[in-house]
Amino acid sequence: MRLMDHGYHVLDLETGVRWKVVFRDAGKWILGIYVPENTSREEVKVLERHDAPELFVLVKGKVTLVVANGNVIEEVKMELGKPYVVTGWHNAYRPEGSEGVVLVVERDAVKTEFRRVEDFKA
Repeated sequence: MRLMDHGYHVLDLETGVRWKVVFRDAGKWILGIYVPENTSREEVKVLERHDAPELFVLVKGKVTLVVANGNVIEEVKMELGKPYVVTGWHNAYRPEGSEGVVLVVERDAVKTEFRRVEDFKA
């Protein structure tokens, strides 16, 4: 992140890591860059859920969200620039290892639960 004299920040989307917080309004919200480590639905072994909604926006490449609708696991192919508000169990993958970068806005100090995919029974 580069602080500018004009009252704004320019963010670098290239992180080289799975998750990186690039901006924080302490105690309120954070902005992170998310590059899913999974490259197929089969690699997704765990879903997570937070105690507050998250906003996901695909800014580069391809990413598929893996979400639980009750006990049914569904895949949602993200569209570039389209906002997705995620409130339930989720994870994601980059199809066939393609490039995929997602901006995520979430509450600061969010609590996270984890659940194995195999525990969701249709």
